Amino acid sequence: MNKISFFLIVLVSQLSFSQQSIKFEDSDFATILAKAKSEKKIVFLDAYAAWCGPCKLMERNVFTDKNVAEYYNKNFINAHFDMEKGEGPNLASKYGIRSYPTLLFLNGEGEIVGKELGYIKTEEFLELGKKNNKPSLVNTNLKDEFLKGKLDQAGLLNFINLYASKDPVLAKQASEKYFANKKDKEFSGEEVNALLNFTQSVDDANYKVFVANKEGITKLLPENNYKQFDSYLKLMKLVTSATDEKTKTIDDAKILKDGEGLFSKEELIKSLNLYKLNYYSAHDNFPAYEKTALEYYKNPEEFNANELLAAAITISERSKDVKSLQAATRWAEKVVMSSENYDSASILAELYSKIGKKDEAKMFAEMAINFAKEENKDATKMNEILNKK
Repeated sequence: MNKISFFLIVLVSQLSFSQQSIKFEDSDFATILAKAKSEKKIVFLDAYAAWCGPCKLMERNVFTDKNVAEYYNKNFINAHFDMEKGEGPNLASKYGIRSYPTLLFLNGEGEIVGKELGYIKTEEFLELGKKNNKPSLVNTNLKDEFLKGKLDQAGLLNFINLYASKDPVLAKQASEKYFANKKDKEFSGEEVNALLNFTQSVDDANYKVFVANKEGITKLLPENNYKQFDSYLKLMKLVTSATDEKTKTIDDAKILKDGEGLFSKEELIKSLNLYKLNYYSAHDNFPAYEKTALEYYKNPEEFNANELLAAAITISERSKDVKSLQAATRWAEKVVMSSENYDSASILAELYSKIGKKDEAKMFAEMAINFAKEENKDATKMNEILNKK
């Protein structure tokens, strides 16, 4: 009799435990969204990976809390997807998920209305749910709501984050409306990010907010960074005024003269050259790009591998000037020293071949071929260099 009672106690405790957990839908993503629309509820999506330790802790310690389970089961349609299996990779791509766990709150249109990253404690997770429980948004298209002027301040801030990459022009409009309506002088980190991301010129409406709220902003952003950002915007104004859009050229002398005092001369020249590289590349003015690159990268040890590699590739592909190719070779050598892979080895092999260093070219071509096998890349060019007499 005691034995039976023991097993009954165990069974009851297991049933009780199973009830004190978030109940996740066992269906595909489209069905989950349809159910959210039908029941007029927001979707809570737990985006996890099987190997993620914090994800397992959330599942074990937080999702099983009685108060959490009751609130989420009552107010949300709960979804639970491994981002590396089934529909997971597509969802990870759609929502830009790069770390785990990512906790999303979605309306019936599949739009993000709330987001949090990483492990959070039970009490905070419960508050997160209460903050994002917005049934009024379930059947709402946020873009339409924004265009109709129906989003409140919280809705606008969420819209800015959601549309920052999807539609930057619209997100900038939303940011200007948000900060025009902002009454208090205190800034959150989210607000500072939104302001900096969508302040692109000293002529922007947001720039006036940036200047007028220096005290609040520098509580979160170091004052040195604040000054650098301000100087950069002023420099962009000078650069724009010194750029001839007809000839696609930039008047360096005008910028160096008018920019005196914004930066030190060394910083001004470096910032100007970086702008010129991007501008000439975007406008396909290779001669100007080449001249600028040789000046900007003359001390390759000051730059990171990715930046040097991109410049070396451009010079290798488009230049016939021996001095330029020799400079690009030095850049590629620096890259290989810090990062050996197919891209770095192959570009160095090509550059050595173009400046007549046949033995070195073959050595790095052979290295690149080995990397190509590991990285599943086409090594046709490398084989041509290796077999060249």
